[in-house]
Amino acid sequence: MALTIPETIPSTASQGEQRLFSILKTKLPKDFIVWYEPRLQGNLYPDFTILSPTFGLLIIEVKGWFAGNIVEAGEQFFKVKGKQGIESYQSPLRQAHGYFCTAAERFKGYPILRQLDGNYEGKLVFPVGTGAVMSNINEPQAHEENIYNFLQQPHVAYRDELLEWENYTSEMLVQRLRDMFKVYFDFPSLTVDQVNTIKGCLHPETVIREKPVTSSSVPEGVELPVGSSVVVPLDIDQERLARNMKDGHRLISGVAGSGKTLILLARAKVLANRLFDQRILILCFNITLAAHLRSLLHGDTMNPQYQDRIEVMHFHDWARAILGRLPYVANQVTYDALLGEKVLATLQQRPEADRWDSILVDEAHTFTREWFECCVAGLKDPENGDLVVVSDGNQSLYKRSKFTWKSVGIKAQGRRTMKLAQNYRNTKEILEAAWTVVKNTDQDLTDDATFPTVMPEAALRQGPRPTLYQTGTKAKAVDVAVEQVQRLVMLGYSPSEIAILYRYKPKKNDALFNAMLKRLEALGLPVYWVTESQETKVNYSARRPGVRVITTLSSLGLEFKAVLLLWVEQFEDCFAEDLDERSLARRQLYVAMTRAQDELHLIAGGNAAVVNALGKSDAVDMASAARSTASAKTNGAIA
Repeated sequence: MALTIPETIPSTASQGEQRLFSILKTKLPKDFIVWYEPRLQGNLYPDFTILSPTFGLLIIEVKGWFAGNIVEAGEQFFKVKGKQGIESYQSPLRQAHGYFCTAAERFKGYPILRQLDGNYEGKLVFPVGTGAVMSNINEPQAHEENIYNFLQQPHVAYRDELLEWENYTSEMLVQRLRDMFKVYFDFPSLTVDQVNTIKGCLHPETVIREKPVTSSSVPEGVELPVGSSVVVPLDIDQERLARNMKDGHRLISGVAGSGKTLILLARAKVLANRLFDQRILILCFNITLAAHLRSLLHGDTMNPQYQDRIEVMHFHDWARAILGRLPYVANQVTYDALLGEKVLATLQQRPEADRWDSILVDEAHTFTREWFECCVAGLKDPENGDLVVVSDGNQSLYKRSKFTWKSVGIKAQGRRTMKLAQNYRNTKEILEAAWTVVKNTDQDLTDDATFPTVMPEAALRQGPRPTLYQTGTKAKAVDVAVEQVQRLVMLGYSPSEIAILYRYKPKKNDALFNAMLKRLEALGLPVYWVTESQETKVNYSARRPGVRVITTLSSLGLEFKAVLLLWVEQFEDCFAEDLDERSLARRQLYVAMTRAQDELHLIAGGNAAVVNALGKSDAVDMASAARSTASAKTNGAIA
């Protein structure tokens, strides 16, 4: 059975589309992916796209025209009589070919998809075909109505043949679809990286990032195009969720690293690509996260429509835009609630045209109840508008009053809610170490039905265990941090893939902290102090080079290949007597640890109960400052 996106075809699909979808899903082998694309504005996507590493790529258009309604047929255009009179349509074969041409331009940008030498240099390494299915016209009718000359088999399948496909074996159907290709050739089975890159070219909204090619990026015996890149897209489940989410209010809760933000971004891209006249807004609490998301979307030069159609703001910036300026409130304890009330009152007076069609909230566990009321009021259609709320109860870093979704006007129950437990970001070792911080503290974590705690499933990757360095002084902790950054760069990490996280910087440690930054720069390692000021947080760019230096709170929603958590003893309130204080501290530590994808280094510059507890954990390795220094001397320094 093939993988299909969506998993089931919408009820609004035509009978012909539903029949073909069922045939492709049930008859094709499991290494086939089938996309069904309901055509919305702009005719952006073909009806069906079929991809397999052993088959190639086939694009199929389905037409439900009746023979008697076709007034005129031609190579380029068909004139068809419908409810609105006679309309002109592009030939389905020509239309499918147009989709291929658009995709082929994207394919050319990736050398792993092209022949690098020989007679076919520059050509694609896999075959691409286009075809059409005429679901309401039999072959005899096509001949009688002078249609067949322009839509000939085997490139076209008519209704009588489509019905026969329901009795085909898997092998028969694959061969019949292969016959639709004008040119077909044998080719080495595509690698995972090649398939993923094709997927990213076909559906740019699913692209997470690009990574350098490796020896496994091309089939064995094929020359590796050094210096080029491959695409890392969403996985099938994530793509299904992002691309086929229905309108209305939706709640997504998931563990750190489950792809919540990626799904939210993909959803925003889908809306921006398909609904041209829509106003889309992404909201979050974290200033740096907002800047990060904005840089990813608005910095995408291949898709300038994202900048035109998607706004990204942290809540206070949104409030300032709505109110003109942020109000002064003497009582800071109730500031967020009062701010929400003022924004809500203003939004309720706004005309519908000045509101948003879609609002997507990331890291929603940082919002107050009043802010969610603002999100609902910000929609053009508060009852049925597209509102997506993404959260993780494990990462609730601020003390907020409890509420229910119903009480703030969010109508999401049953199928409108979903939980993501699979961790994609961290290694098994990092996830286990981070989860020990919160998993045995149920007595500290007050049950919250609005932002439930989701138990993470095992991570998909393995790596080195997190290492704890008990250096004894803050100065020695800085030494270890500098040495570890050197080692990581020697191992091949880019400086921008490394982050030094710190909880806060006391005034008395300014000189020591600034010296650390200067030492890194002197070693030829660029530094990007993200939380140096309000301005640097607001203007954070994912594309700027340099070792990231950032507070643990501002790191919420971000991720890095390697994380060095400096001065771990600052989390001493993980053992505070106050339950709320203890709970929030442990969640903050959990968030900081789960920012690491591959390596996590916990560097203590003093004694504290939290340092001792981590040292006793079976999930963490111990290392002394002396061992670290020796290792650094062995590896050498970077000039």
